[in-house]
Amino acid sequence: MRKIAEVLSLLTLAFSATVACAEIDTGVGEKGIALESSPAFEKGGVRVDMFNVVRAETAKYFAEETILSGGNAMRHERSGIDLDNQTVIRSNFDLIYSYGVFDASGGLTVRVPEYDLYQSVQIFDENHITLAAVYPGEEVTLGPDDITYGEHLYLFMRTQRRTPDAAGTKELNKRQDVVEIVNASKIPYVSDVLYDVDSFNLVRQEMLNRVAAGEARSELGFVADMNDIVFPHYQLVSIAGWAGQPATEAFYILLSGGDDAARQGECSAFTFASPDLRYDRNGYWSITLYSNEGWVATDNFNTNSLKAKPNADGTYTIHFNCGPEKVNNLEVVPNWNGLMRLYLPVTVDSAVAFREDLYSNHPITAVD
Repeated sequence: MRKIAEVLSLLTLAFSATVACAEIDTGVGEKGIALESSPAFEKGGVRVDMFNVVRAETAKYFAEETILSGGNAMRHERSGIDLDNQTVIRSNFDLIYSYGVFDASGGLTVRVPEYDLYQSVQIFDENHITLAAVYPGEEVTLGPDDITYGEHLYLFMRTQRRTPDAAGTKELNKRQDVVEIVNASKIPYVSDVLYDVDSFNLVRQEMLNRVAAGEARSELGFVADMNDIVFPHYQLVSIAGWAGQPATEAFYILLSGGDDAARQGECSAFTFASPDLRYDRNGYWSITLYSNEGWVATDNFNTNSLKAKPNADGTYTIHFNCGPEKVNNLEVVPNWNGLMRLYLPVTVDSAVAFREDLYSNHPITAVD
């Protein structure tokens, strides 16, 4: 449970740092707190408790994105992360993000053209219910009857880059621009509730404390149907990992050294069987490594199933600080940590089983 809590903390820190880097007042403060300047909050507003904290959190970010993009338009991150000027803690180097809040009162259609790499558009509403995830070659139309609350939807697009050079970035940007989003009504989002800023920040911090104590299960928290809500995991996970995908779409596993030598950066390794993913739909796994503070600290810090070399039996061995002569060698610093991301698992149960087997039977330990 502790590892799950740490994964959720990594996710929410990454997202909060992404949106907080704007140079204008968006109403979102350090580590995601709500400010009085947020259009969705005020002092003395509707008191926030366990039953509306997720909706308040979502209103905060819906309002923020509307400030940043104006509403009914996608805001794209256009290039990879500058390692010499990292601004997003524990960044995802697999995918480049795009964001937007759209009016769906008159219907909304998302079309993603065919692509031979991973791309998805996650669509969720003010209850943080993921109504759809649209992949290459797919088209989804949603209307008011599909939305569990409100009339606006948040679109979170993730696009994979083929190569980290200028050509790869150019192709990526084209891929971002060819995704079609059509909506008949284009009224910008305005929260229909003004939430009390003080009670929200207090309840939100209580949720984060409970997650840090190991109370949450991420696979029970991110949901695609109101009927799947499990109390209190829905509240805890939605607050600690806002904008995270349901486990059917992506699964996150915390990595760290399994003994003192490995944690201190001595030569170490682990071996695992290829996880059960929907590779035919561009699903893949990746590993990205960070310092204890959450920043990339080495030159050779990530790999994935598209470039890692398998063993003869189909398993993968990942080495850490063992030198370039070792297969799939990555570099770490003392007290490092990392994330293994599983995109498009075949089932949630298989992803959970993979994680538990990894922790129990395949720890990262020092090798001779």
